[in-house]
Amino acid sequence: MTSTLEQACELDLRGAFRRFYIWCDNAGLWHARPLPKLTAGEVAYGVQRELVADSRLQLAYRCTWQRSRRKVYRYVRQYGAGEPEHDPAS
Repeated sequence: MTSTLEQACELDLRGAFRRFYIWCDNAGLWHARPLPKLTAGEVAYGVQRELVADSRLQLAYRCTWQRSRRKVYRYVRQYGAGEPEHDPAS
């Protein structure tokens, strides 16, 4: 039976890293680049070209946030960023 600490160290983070190219540099920092490459519009919207973190768990959180940010950008682009119309008299 494995301890809780061992289980935490062996977290399955594959879902968080979906659609990212992940690597660890010689300094021990974890890096991620989104796949496919970002468009100019996504970069202008605030989606980062590369994510860096001290641990795989931190990187998983950042990748999840980044993927959500890209989804919001695509949603806004598809459905328009206009304010919903409302009648000021009501």
